[in-house]
Amino acid sequence: MPTHRHQLVRLCRVALDRPGWQQLLACAVSVWALAWMAGQLPDRPGEPGALTVLGELAARAGLAGTGWADRIALAWADSGAGPAVFSGLLWAATTERGQLPALLGWVGVMLSSEQLGYRPAVLIALGSMLAFITVLWLAALTGSGFVDRAPALLPRDVLRAGATAAALSAVVPLFAPLLFVTRVARPYVTVGPRRLDPAEPREQFREDSPPPDR
Repeated sequence: MPTHRHQLVRLCRVALDRPGWQQLLACAVSVWALAWMAGQLPDRPGEPGALTVLGELAARAGLAGTGWADRIALAWADSGAGPAVFSGLLWAATTERGQLPALLGWVGVMLSSEQLGYRPAVLIALGSMLAFITVLWLAALTGSGFVDRAPALLPRDVLRAGATAAALSAVVPLFAPLLFVTRVARPYVTVGPRRLDPAEPREQFREDSPPPDR
C-alpha cells in the first residue's frame, strides 16, 4: 500500500510539473471539466452540455454574447463517435513527458458529448483507450520478450505505460484544485533530506583538495 501511495503522489507531482503555458491550458480545461461534471449531478436539471457550461463560464468572465458556442455545437453536430474514439487514443498516448494529449483528449470528449451525451462520450473514450492498450498487450504476449537493439513490446512495460497514461488523464479535471492547494501549502511543508540513489555518482575529493566544510 505505501508503494502505491508513493507512486500516486509521484504522478500527481508529474502532472503538476508542466511548462507555464501548459499550466494555464490545464487550469482552463480542469475548470471546464469540473463544471461540466457538476452539471451532470442528479440535482441539476437538464444536464447542460459542455459548450453550454463553457458559455456560462465565459459569461461570468464577461466574454459572452457572440454565439460562438452555438456555432461550435453546430459544427460538431454530425461528428458521431469519432471524436470520442480519437480522444481515448489521445489519453492512451499520454506520457510523463508528454501530457498535452490528455488535455486534448478531455476537450474532445466534452465536445463529442454535445451529440452523444455525457456518459456515452466518456464510456466510448475509455473503451477506445482500453482497447488500444489491450491490443498492444496481446501483441507483446506474442513477441519474443527479448530486447536487443530494436524497439520491442514487453507486457509489463505496456501495462505500466497504460496505467501511467490512465492516471495522468484522470487527474486532468483535478489539476486546478491540486495546483491551488500545492501553491498555498508549499510554504508550510518541510521537505526532508533527499535519499541518495546508490547508482548516483558521488562527488570525489582529491587528496590535495581541501576538506569539505562541516
